[in-house]
Amino acid sequence: MSPPRSPLTARPGLQGPGVLGRRFVRRGPDAPLEVVGEPAAAPNQAQPPASKQGLLSSSKLVPLFVAMLIGCQLLLLVNAIAPLRMVVRILAFGLSLALLVLVPGRALKHPALPFVLGAMGVTALNFFHPGTVSPLGGAAQLGIQLSIMAPLFWVTRLSIDSKTFRLTLALLFFFNTASAALGVLQVYFPGRFQPVISSAVQSQGDSYLRSLEFETASGARVFRPMGLTDMPGGAATGAFYAVLLGSGFLLSSRRGAARWVSAGGILVGLVSLYLCQVRAIALTLGVCLAAMSFVLMLSGRLARLVKLVAVVGTAAVFAFGWAVAVGGDAVQSRWNSLFEAKPEDVYRSNRGHFLEGTFEYLLPEYPLGAGLGRYGMANAYFGDNSDPEHPPLWAEIQWTAWVYDGGALVMLLYPLGVLVSMAWVFQAARRREDLGEEFWLWGSVIFAYNLGALALTFSYPFFMSQVGMEFWLLNAALFGAWNHAKTLHAHRR
Repeated sequence: MSPPRSPLTARPGLQGPGVLGRRFVRRGPDAPLEVVGEPAAAPNQAQPPASKQGLLSSSKLVPLFVAMLIGCQLLLLVNAIAPLRMVVRILAFGLSLALLVLVPGRALKHPALPFVLGAMGVTALNFFHPGTVSPLGGAAQLGIQLSIMAPLFWVTRLSIDSKTFRLTLALLFFFNTASAALGVLQVYFPGRFQPVISSAVQSQGDSYLRSLEFETASGARVFRPMGLTDMPGGAATGAFYAVLLGSGFLLSSRRGAARWVSAGGILVGLVSLYLCQVRAIALTLGVCLAAMSFVLMLSGRLARLVKLVAVVGTAAVFAFGWAVAVGGDAVQSRWNSLFEAKPEDVYRSNRGHFLEGTFEYLLPEYPLGAGLGRYGMANAYFGDNSDPEHPPLWAEIQWTAWVYDGGALVMLLYPLGVLVSMAWVFQAARRREDLGEEFWLWGSVIFAYNLGALALTFSYPFFMSQVGMEFWLLNAALFGAWNHAKTLHAHRR
């Protein structure tokens, strides 16, 4: 008879729930089992409450920030806040700087970041340039530059999903469409919907103001549509983005109502653009749409390409007839002149001489920059123009501003940052795998958007305004949303 078996002794680490979540090893032949892995939580074990996500850590902060930018733009049109105009202009830039400090987390490294930071570093060194007469104006200049590129930092700290990205684009689309539509109404009803013209434009004199007017088909003289801006012809920018972003929503929308809204935004944008008579922006829009079409063709999305060409082409023809019927011979003759000469000759006769002067005269005079706070909003509000040896400067295009900020280095580094952004977005647009969120489509749209931004640097100081901030915000948001989608398991996308 075998001896009685000793009662089973409990083995350490083998009792109770969670045993499957542990790993056990035996150090020797007779050694007890030792627990190596951490136990998994029991099914009925209470989990610690998750920390609530604050607004500064929420992806909703991005569309909220865009809404606040739109609010600041609308406030500038209210006559009652004219004494606070400077505060409103500074608010948008100051908010971006505040988010740079307040948004927690670690930022993703956007491909353009090293180049933009390099340009910012060269600009900061210009604070010690002899041409920086006003330290306050120089500090304001640095603050504006930093606030414009700040979204590359704080936006990529947030976990942005595709819905948040689409909401951000939708806000910009509706705002720009509203601006374009208001521009059309300003021509239909002269003087009724016209905001107060910018004091900077009024200071140019009566002859300059008259050059911004035209005679409509009804015989009334009106300013070129301003839309939701205070600049004659300012509705052209809203029209540009209404057509470009509307094209993206037209191709991505799966519901009939959304497609009709997108097509309507494209039509209104084109009518407003024709009435504004800003030929440089029209040419830029044509290049952007061609670039979007090229990316769609290159990636084999021929059905989307046919839809884009059919809708935009039909709207362009119909909108031109509508604009001529409202704007009269002035609109038709203005656009006929675009085809009577080469596009480069048209540009040279308008903005081209500013570009030529930048490379022929300004760059040799200021190879390392001209000092800070001598042009733009920083000079107007905080500059000191009392020194005759360092008078205020004027930057009509972005390339001139880059020369003033840091000379040849900034003129090289900042455009490289834009080109690198375009290269990354182009690669995203060509990807066959879209992570279930059609990032290829929005990559195509943002690629065209970036190309348009680069083209607009030849027309005005794009990266010294809110639209420059929106440029880096959208690029950072797309980069963050794409990286966030890669980290999600397929069933959670």
